[in-house]
Amino acid sequence: FWVVKNITGRLLVGLRWWNKVDPVTGMTNWMFESAASNSQNSNARNNSFDSRFFWSVLYLTPVLWSLCFLSAMFWFEFQCFVTLSCALVLSVSNVYGYYKCSADQREKLKQWMDSGAELGVRAMVRNGALGWILGRFGGVGDGGG
Repeated sequence: FWVVKNITGRLLVGLRWWNKVDPVTGMTNWMFESAASNSQNSNARNNSFDSRFFWSVLYLTPVLWSLCFLSAMFWFEFQCFVTLSCALVLSVSNVYGYYKCSADQREKLKQWMDSGAELGVRAMVRNGALGWILGRFGGVGDGGG
Protein backbone atom coordinates (compact mmCIF):
# COMPACT_ATOMS: atom_id res chain seq x y z
CA PHE A 1 0.00 0.00 0.00
CA TRP A 2 2.65 2.53 1.02
CA VAL A 3 4.87 1.82 -1.99
CA VAL A 4 1.98 2.16 -4.45
CA LYS A 5 0.57 5.26 -2.77
CA ASN A 6 3.79 7.19 -2.20
CA ILE A 7 6.27 6.04 -4.83
CA THR A 8 4.86 4.31 -7.90
CA GLY A 9 1.87 6.61 -8.26
CA ARG A 10 4.11 9.65 -8.30
CA LEU A 11 6.84 8.18 -10.51
CA LEU A 12 4.76 6.24 -13.05
CA VAL A 13 1.70 8.44 -13.54
CA GLY A 14 2.48 11.66 -11.66
CA LEU A 15 -0.43 11.32 -9.22
CA ARG A 16 -0.59 11.39 -5.44
CA TRP A 17 -3.19 11.68 -2.72
CA TRP A 18 -3.19 11.99 1.02
CA ASN A 19 -5.37 12.60 4.02
CA LYS A 20 -5.00 15.74 6.12
CA VAL A 21 -6.61 16.00 9.56
CA ASP A 22 -7.31 19.45 11.00
CA PRO A 23 -5.89 19.37 14.57
CA VAL A 24 -8.46 21.84 15.87
CA THR A 25 -11.71 20.41 14.50
CA GLY A 26 -10.60 16.85 13.79
CA MET A 27 -12.15 17.10 10.30
CA THR A 28 -10.60 14.99 7.59
CA ASN A 29 -9.63 16.63 4.31
CA TRP A 30 -8.65 14.47 1.33
CA MET A 31 -6.08 16.04 -1.00
CA PHE A 32 -5.74 14.85 -4.61
CA GLU A 33 -2.87 16.07 -6.75
CA SER A 34 -1.48 15.49 -10.21
CA ALA A 35 1.86 16.61 -11.62
CA ALA A 36 1.81 19.42 -14.15
CA SER A 37 2.09 18.16 -17.70
CA ASN A 38 5.52 18.76 -19.13
CA SER A 39 6.26 17.78 -22.71
CA GLN A 40 10.02 17.97 -22.02
CA ASN A 41 9.75 15.19 -19.42
CA SER A 42 12.43 12.54 -20.01
CA ASN A 43 9.93 9.78 -19.18
CA ALA A 44 7.42 10.94 -21.81
CA ARG A 45 8.09 7.93 -24.05
CA ASN A 46 7.40 5.51 -21.19
CA ASN A 47 4.21 7.17 -20.01
CA SER A 48 1.87 5.02 -22.08
CA PHE A 49 3.30 1.70 -20.90
CA ASP A 50 3.85 2.93 -17.34
CA SER A 51 0.33 4.25 -17.14
CA ARG A 52 -1.25 1.05 -18.47
CA PHE A 53 0.87 -1.06 -16.12
CA PHE A 54 0.08 1.13 -13.11
CA TRP A 55 -3.69 1.20 -13.69
CA SER A 56 -3.83 -2.54 -14.49
CA VAL A 57 -2.06 -3.53 -11.30
CA LEU A 58 -4.03 -0.98 -9.30
CA TYR A 59 -7.37 -2.42 -10.45
CA LEU A 60 -6.23 -6.04 -10.27
CA THR A 61 -5.06 -5.86 -6.64
CA PRO A 62 -8.52 -5.45 -5.00
CA VAL A 63 -9.85 -8.25 -7.19
CA LEU A 64 -7.12 -10.61 -5.96
CA TRP A 65 -7.65 -9.59 -2.32
CA SER A 66 -11.39 -10.17 -2.78
CA LEU A 67 -10.75 -13.66 -4.13
CA CYS A 68 -8.51 -14.41 -1.15
CA PHE A 69 -11.18 -13.08 1.21
CA LEU A 70 -13.89 -15.21 -0.42
CA SER A 71 -11.70 -18.32 -0.34
CA ALA A 72 -11.00 -17.72 3.37
CA MET A 73 -14.75 -17.51 3.96
CA PHE A 74 -15.32 -20.68 1.95
CA TRP A 75 -12.63 -22.63 3.83
CA PHE A 76 -13.56 -21.10 7.22
CA GLU A 77 -10.13 -19.55 7.74
CA PHE A 78 -11.43 -16.91 10.13
CA GLN A 79 -8.00 -16.01 11.52
CA CYS A 80 -7.16 -14.45 8.12
CA PHE A 81 -10.19 -12.14 8.03
CA VAL A 82 -8.53 -9.20 9.79
CA THR A 83 -5.49 -9.24 7.54
CA LEU A 84 -7.50 -9.76 4.38
CA SER A 85 -10.00 -7.07 5.38
CA CYS A 86 -7.21 -4.54 5.94
CA ALA A 87 -5.57 -5.43 2.63
CA LEU A 88 -8.87 -5.15 0.78
CA VAL A 89 -9.75 -1.78 2.36
CA LEU A 90 -6.30 -0.33 1.65
CA SER A 91 -6.25 -1.50 -1.97
CA VAL A 92 -9.77 -0.17 -2.60
CA SER A 93 -8.77 3.16 -1.03
CA ASN A 94 -5.81 3.31 -3.43
CA VAL A 95 -8.14 2.76 -6.38
CA TYR A 96 -10.49 5.48 -5.16
CA GLY A 97 -7.67 7.94 -4.42
CA TYR A 98 -6.00 7.54 -7.78
CA TYR A 99 -9.36 7.65 -9.55
CA LYS A 100 -9.98 11.05 -7.97
CA CYS A 101 -6.47 12.16 -8.95
CA SER A 102 -7.07 11.05 -12.51
CA ALA A 103 -10.15 13.26 -12.76
CA ASP A 104 -7.96 16.09 -11.48
CA GLN A 105 -5.42 15.32 -14.21
CA ARG A 106 -8.09 15.45 -16.92
CA GLU A 107 -9.31 18.81 -15.62
CA LYS A 108 -5.78 20.24 -15.59
CA LEU A 109 -5.19 19.04 -19.13
CA LYS A 110 -8.44 20.65 -20.30
CA GLN A 111 -7.47 23.96 -18.66
CA TRP A 112 -4.00 23.77 -20.21
CA MET A 113 -5.45 23.14 -23.68
CA ASP A 114 -7.97 25.98 -23.32
CA SER A 115 -5.29 28.46 -22.24
CA GLY A 116 -3.00 27.32 -25.08
CA ALA A 117 -5.74 27.79 -27.67
CA GLU A 118 -6.55 31.23 -26.27
CA LEU A 119 -2.89 32.27 -26.43
CA GLY A 120 -2.65 31.01 -30.01
CA VAL A 121 -5.67 33.03 -31.15
CA ARG A 122 -4.34 36.13 -29.39
CA ALA A 123 -0.99 35.76 -31.15
CA MET A 124 -2.71 35.34 -34.52
CA VAL A 125 -4.83 38.46 -33.96
CA ARG A 126 -1.82 40.44 -32.77
CA ASN A 127 0.20 39.45 -35.85
CA GLY A 128 -2.65 39.98 -38.29
CA ALA A 129 -2.55 36.35 -39.40
CA LEU A 130 -6.20 35.75 -38.54
CA GLY A 131 -7.37 38.46 -40.97
CA TRP A 132 -5.13 37.05 -43.68
CA ILE A 133 -6.48 33.50 -43.14
CA LEU A 134 -10.12 34.65 -43.12
CA GLY A 135 -9.52 36.79 -46.21
CA ARG A 136 -7.75 33.98 -48.00
CA PHE A 137 -10.18 31.15 -47.27
CA GLY A 138 -13.35 32.83 -46.07
CA GLY A 139 -13.81 35.33 -48.85
CA VAL A 140 -13.62 38.23 -46.37
CA GLY A 141 -11.14 41.03 -46.73
CA ASP A 142 -9.22 41.76 -49.92
CA GLY A 143 -11.22 39.50 -52.23
CA GLY A 144 -9.52 36.21 -51.43
CA GLY A 145 -6.89 36.92 -53.95
